[in-house]
Amino acid sequence: MGRIESIAENLFFPEGPRWNQRDSKLYFSDVLSSKVSRINEAGHVETVFEPGEFPSGLGFIQNGDLLVVATSSQEILRIPSELLTKGGLSRTDASHYADISTRYNTCSNDMVVKSDGTAYAGAYLPGLSESSPPGPYNLPRFGYIVMVNSEGDSKIVADRVCFPNGGIITPDGKTLIIAETFSYSLTKWDINHDGTLSNRCPFAYLGVPTDGICIDEEGCAWVACPYFTYGDSGGWVRVADGGEIKQVIELEDPEKSAYACMLGGNDGRDLFLCESTVLGRERFSGDGRIRKIRVDVPGTTNQ
Repeated sequence: MGRIESIAENLFFPEGPRWNQRDSKLYFSDVLSSKVSRINEAGHVETVFEPGEFPSGLGFIQNGDLLVVATSSQEILRIPSELLTKGGLSRTDASHYADISTRYNTCSNDMVVKSDGTAYAGAYLPGLSESSPPGPYNLPRFGYIVMVNSEGDSKIVADRVCFPNGGIITPDGKTLIIAETFSYSLTKWDINHDGTLSNRCPFAYLGVPTDGICIDEEGCAWVACPYFTYGDSGGWVRVADGGEIKQVIELEDPEKSAYACMLGGNDGRDLFLCESTVLGRERFSGDGRIRKIRVDVPGTTNQ
């Protein structure tokens, strides 16, 4: 494993990173800045899309179009690949892809997208405060996974998910893995032929909150853990199916927490690390950053 190097500073809250093989750039939602941005190999940050609200989960489909979760309007927006190359886009440049609201008045969060346009978005119930540790007086509530098919039709395909967050799909396209943040675990489902889910079972229990995740060619997940002890920096953990911990990267910065990660780069071995203010503190513009580290096992395209 290599040394961590910084590639982008002075962000706000970078989340939902996705590597785009078409232009060899990392795309991410700078959520609290209400921007979708991208970074090239030289570290240049460019604003791609401003939806006029907080963006969250991102994903690319086979033709290169970008899907973006718009959190306030509870929908997925679609940006055509031919416009994506230009950047500097606004809401009028995007089209409606799917409604991901639910009858339970949920909020929308992260998302993972298959190349055929099938998307899985997390839906969580509001009420949890990030200013104090989860516990009897600050309970996380169960949420849902909303599936969107390639025609843009949506439905709930999993319930009782404890704050669904980052998602990945295994290289064979047959298994969905979701970070259940406040059950401190990763959970997996079989993906049926129609995109629905079945056979829910544990992938790994980590004992700490799980946020953004990505997957490598050996089927191991890299997991961003906002903290190992509440109020500290946390880090990133590489874990195998069944829970064996393979590697740990500690953040070791008292001002930052780990919130997401993504494998990319020309050979898939750059692990991009999304960081921002330590959980429990007020966030400010400029607190976020993205760094990267070289790892041994490359990532896959199903994430």
